[in-house]
Amino acid sequence: MTAPSRVLAPQKLARFLERHRLLDETSGIAPERFLVTLVRKSLDFVPSEAAVLLLDDPVAKEDDRSRNELIVVAAAGETCGGVVGARVRPVDGIAGFTYARGEQTAVNDIMGARALSREADELFGFPVRTALGVPVVIESHVCGSLVLVNRQDPAGFDPRDERLMALFGDTLSLALQNLLDERRAREVARRDSLTALYNDRYFHKKLRQEIDRLSQTSEGDLTLLFLDCDHLKSVNDEHGHLAGSQILREVSFILQRQLAQTESLPCRYGGDEFTVILIGCGLSQGMEVSERIRRAIEEWTFLPMAIGPGEPALSLKGVITISIGVASYRRHCTPGRPPSDQKNELLKKADAALYHAKEAGKNRVVAAGVTDGPPSISNVVIKS
Repeated sequence: MTAPSRVLAPQKLARFLERHRLLDETSGIAPERFLVTLVRKSLDFVPSEAAVLLLDDPVAKEDDRSRNELIVVAAAGETCGGVVGARVRPVDGIAGFTYARGEQTAVNDIMGARALSREADELFGFPVRTALGVPVVIESHVCGSLVLVNRQDPAGFDPRDERLMALFGDTLSLALQNLLDERRAREVARRDSLTALYNDRYFHKKLRQEIDRLSQTSEGDLTLLFLDCDHLKSVNDEHGHLAGSQILREVSFILQRQLAQTESLPCRYGGDEFTVILIGCGLSQGMEVSERIRRAIEEWTFLPMAIGPGEPALSLKGVITISIGVASYRRHCTPGRPPSDQKNELLKKADAALYHAKEAGKNRVVAAGVTDGPPSISNVVIKS
């Protein structure tokens, strides 16, 4: 009998596959189906009550794995669906220990230990007695763990089980790497080569898709951010374009960090301009996200290390700031108009709001007005 299984929603799952080899959700194999199949197969190798796959967050992870957090991205077993999405620290249980050490771990008398964590283990729907964890490795980097819970044999996991799971762990790692390799060529065409953010071509395609979707329902929203780096030209003039390029990379890193808990699409629009599509987000929430981004960039120390031979660290703080224009679909697009016209409306509104942010002194967030034309100074919201 096929074990019941569950996996993170595709939009959430994609984040955990954004690694050195990148994911393209348009490829032929749906990642959620792929991962469910792999996790189920582990139960065929070593029959157990549950199998759980955990991955770290490639954006937020640190070199010291003991400081990272793991998220359950897929699980198989009769009553373990509720564990998907649970967050686990390396100190919490066997899953994290396996990840932090990068070594297989088997425990046949769980006693005071945990398979995942105290809170997550309670979501299994059965008491945890035994656990076997193997590390998941992609391109020589440990990025997660696969844990089997409660061997169906009362004697627990034996050396043969450990050997089988070591082989399966290698197979799982290779399969994940192959999945990412197969999708890389498509993804590269959609990415900016300097920052690795999505490029303007994909931005326009994705924005149109989301507006098409929203135009067919009265539910949901979308907020668009236009962002422009302040004072980057002066850094280029004084320190050279190599420094300017590194600043753009660091800005893209800050964007990804600040957007980590949102459903969003950050893009490099061109030059020193960026865009962000905040999916399912209204204007008020979009303003809050924008202010977090503005403040993070204002407080960031850019170029803290040498960028090349003979190039000293510049440690620029308070020099690079960002101006942001904000517009939302429900607030700024005319109902009933064709989606292509609504897209143009939204782009113009966000761009006009960015213009006002620059004119009002830079380093601020401005929301577009709701009039038919470009927003006037009297109907924008400014934060700085």
